[in-house]
Amino acid sequence: MCETVNSASSENRMDFNSMKCKRLVKKEITMKKKNVLFMCLVLLLAISIIPTGARAYELITKTETVIIEQETIELKKIADNFIILCDTSQSMNDLYKKTGKKKIVLQKEILKSRNEALPNLGFNGGLYGYHPEALTPTRTTNLKTYLAVKPYNKKEFAEAIGKLPIDAEGLTPLEQALSELDPVLASLKGHTVVFVVTDGSYTKYLWTEKPIDTAKKLAQKYDVSFFVIDSSGKEKNQPFEYLVNSINARSRVISFDQFIEDPLFLSGALFVLDIRIVKKSKDIEKVIGMKLSNALFAFDSAEINPKYTDALKKLGNYMQNTPKARLALSAFTDNVGPSSYNLELSRRRVESIASYLENNYKIKRTRMALNYYGEANPVASNDTDEGRAKNRRVEAFIFGL
Repeated sequence: MCETVNSASSENRMDFNSMKCKRLVKKEITMKKKNVLFMCLVLLLAISIIPTGARAYELITKTETVIIEQETIELKKIADNFIILCDTSQSMNDLYKKTGKKKIVLQKEILKSRNEALPNLGFNGGLYGYHPEALTPTRTTNLKTYLAVKPYNKKEFAEAIGKLPIDAEGLTPLEQALSELDPVLASLKGHTVVFVVTDGSYTKYLWTEKPIDTAKKLAQKYDVSFFVIDSSGKEKNQPFEYLVNSINARSRVISFDQFIEDPLFLSGALFVLDIRIVKKSKDIEKVIGMKLSNALFAFDSAEINPKYTDALKKLGNYMQNTPKARLALSAFTDNVGPSSYNLELSRRRVESIASYLENNYKIKRTRMALNYYGEANPVASNDTDEGRAKNRRVEAFIFGL
């Protein structure tokens, strides 16, 4: 039986088997409704529909709890105090390799740069140089203080670095300067790192010992390690490294190249990077499908209205460009006419859409699930022309995203 309207309807009367069609009383089709409900449950299990207002589609989503691994990096302090002992003796006037700059200039520039990048982890810091200096007519010192050890302050340390000379002069009293560090180290608590800039040379006196021996004594007496910045420019100074490593297990040599080029040369001396993987659970909204606007059909017709050509083109292109996407098509009619006829009419309508996509966009039938339900599951009242027009439809869902 065909879909039929009364004289007030805008659609033309039609004959069926040479007999006039008469309006049939709407019947409840329980089994068909159950089929529709089952299809919706399967399709929308564990998902929610996000309202999209006047848009041509609705996103189908589901909430998933996922475990996310986040990498956290913390700076872990491994020293409490640091002292930088700069070389301002005559040999620091030499140009360093191909830089075109004197070593003493590079020393100042790099210290300034490293100070800007140094994290304040609660250190105490001091800046000194080894250079003979008369304190009184009868008393001299070989340890020049630019900033006495105190709680580290980036601005104060920068001002102290600014006082370092850019012209080197005088002898190299390294051993004497190390000896004069004794009372400074005695006043400190915790582990202290002493950075010493030197090319390995020093001024020898009959009454003094070697700088390496003085450093060893300090290491035995206090909780201190020495990071020696080798300004000699030698590619591999193994004898020098051996001497420094013999002070204690935490002492080592840093090449002047590393001092210049590596902004993290302080790591391993004052702090280490503590990398941890933290697992956290997070609820995410995952798009798994898309409900498209319904395609409506004329009365008793399975022909596609030309106004849906653009929409079907977009749908076809989307399916072509998204190979994992699958399409569920469900067709319906209004309640005018015999139920058996309306069921067949809905089948023809869903086949019409599927054939269009297959023929024009090469969408395989294996990627489409076709369902037809006749007059079941109306979305509007069948008591009005407007309502019946809305019920003559094909619904489309994209899933598998």
